[in-house]
Amino acid sequence: VSMPGVPHEMKNLMTTRVLPKLQTVFKTPVIYHKLIKTVGIGESYLADKIKDWEADLPQHISLAYLPSIGHVKLRLTAVGKNQEHLKADVQKLIDTFLTIAGKYVYGYDSTTLEKAVGDTLVSQGKTIALAESCSGGYVQHKITTIPGSSAYFQGGMVPYHNQHKINLLGVSEHTIVEHGAVSESCVKEMAEGARKVFGADIGAASSGIAGPDGGTDEKPVGTVWIAYADGEQTIAQKLQLTKNRILNIELTAISLLNLVRKSLKD
Repeated sequence: VSMPGVPHEMKNLMTTRVLPKLQTVFKTPVIYHKLIKTVGIGESYLADKIKDWEADLPQHISLAYLPSIGHVKLRLTAVGKNQEHLKADVQKLIDTFLTIAGKYVYGYDSTTLEKAVGDTLVSQGKTIALAESCSGGYVQHKITTIPGSSAYFQGGMVPYHNQHKINLLGVSEHTIVEHGAVSESCVKEMAEGARKVFGADIGAASSGIAGPDGGTDEKPVGTVWIAYADGEQTIAQKLQLTKNRILNIELTAISLLNLVRKSLKD
């Protein structure tokens, strides 16, 4: 089989034409993959939590850890003769896994964290709005990459300057003066303000020191506050991230989406 060199063309032809054709010519063993996607826990902590589960894996199913920024993917690979039997075996393992570490699982296979959050918002009939300072609109970008996000995303803003936090979101000037923009009080008011300004069920916000400059002894570079507000409760979380600006923006977006996910799930 002669294949094109362009990766996306090759992958598409391999999946839709070549592999199905080969399976009609040769009797091949069945290999079934399933990805479990987790967030909010590091690889070593997760490995320790599921070590007994991993030790009990049957001989025909193997496990691979695939960590990335803010996420840990677990790939289960089953080898046998019957795909339906393999799927059933893997599903039993996943069911047990969920009883051990289910609170960290946001999806499977190609599901992204932003897709998982969007699906939950749709299923609950809720809408969301964002107010991002240190993440610069990156969370809004992630949300709007999902087709159909207009069903739940009301809008957002990037009030970088403190005066805009006050004028546009209704953050108290006293809060800025007394606690600063990078504070629990400020980010809570930002989340509540975003919810009210855009008429959304949920407001989410970020405020922090992305770096590489701007840190102090009290609030070093990488200090970030994120918040979730739904009219009944307002939750804030402090993050102590890195000295790398781009990495901090990425980690803030993941953490804020995960805060929304957990809050909706609860």
